[in-house]
Amino acid sequence: MLLKKLLRKIIYREKSSSKTYIEWLRKQGITIGEGCTIYDPKSTHIDVQNPGMLEIGNYVRITSGTTILTHDYSLSVLASVKGDIVGSVEKTTLASNIFIGRNALILKGVKIGDNVIIGAGAVVTKNCESNSVYAGVPARKICSIESLYRKRKKSELEAAKKVAIDYYEKFHEEPDEKVLREYQMLFTSRESIPESLKLLMEDSGVKELCKNYYKESTPQFLNIGDFLKWCGIGKEEN
Repeated sequence: MLLKKLLRKIIYREKSSSKTYIEWLRKQGITIGEGCTIYDPKSTHIDVQNPGMLEIGNYVRITSGTTILTHDYSLSVLASVKGDIVGSVEKTTLASNIFIGRNALILKGVKIGDNVIIGAGAVVTKNCESNSVYAGVPARKICSIESLYRKRKKSELEAAKKVAIDYYEKFHEEPDEKVLREYQMLFTSRESIPESLKLLMEDSGVKELCKNYYKESTPQFLNIGDFLKWCGIGKEEN
C-alpha cells in the first residue's frame, strides 16, 4: 500500500490526490477556498496559464474530466490571418457550494454563483445565477435548487425502496445503513448520528445546519428494520 502511494506521487506528482493538486494550484497563484474537492485530479484540467484570473470559493466539488479555462488559443488563427497577436483572457469565478458534474467544460469569463449544480457534460459559456441547476450544450438553467429539493423529497421514499430491493435481489442479503447511507434520514433514530451520516454532513460544509435539521426532524420509520419491512424484504418476527 505504501509502495503504491509512493509510485502514485512519483508518477502523477501534483495530481496524485485532491489535496496535493489543490495545494499545487494555490502555489501557482489560483485562489481556492476551504473544503474543496477534486475527485479525479488526473483527468481534471484547471487552467494555470493566468492564475490570477481564476477564483474558486468554498466547498466546490469538481468531478472527473472537468476543464476550467481562463483563456483560449484562438489568437493563433487570427495571427495567421492578420499577423496581429490579439489576446483572449478573461477572469473565471466560481463562488461557493458548487457541484460540477463529470466532463463539464467551464469557458473563460464565466461567473458561477453560490449553490449551483452543473450537470455532467455541460458546456458553460455564460454566467450561472445562484441557487440554480444548469445542464446541456450550451448549458442553460433547467430549474432552481428549491424546485430540485422539492422534487427529490417527493421521490425520496420510492428511490430508497428501489435501492434496498435492488441490493437485496442482487446480493440476497438485507442492505445496511452503509448501503442506504443517503437515505438514513428516513429511518434513523434522532438519539445519535451514525458515522456514515456524519461524514455526509461534514462534506456538505454546513455540518451544524445538517445536525440541527436532523434533531428537529422526525424519521418516517422507527428504524432500518421497519423500513425494510415496508419495502417487503424485512425479516419476519417469530
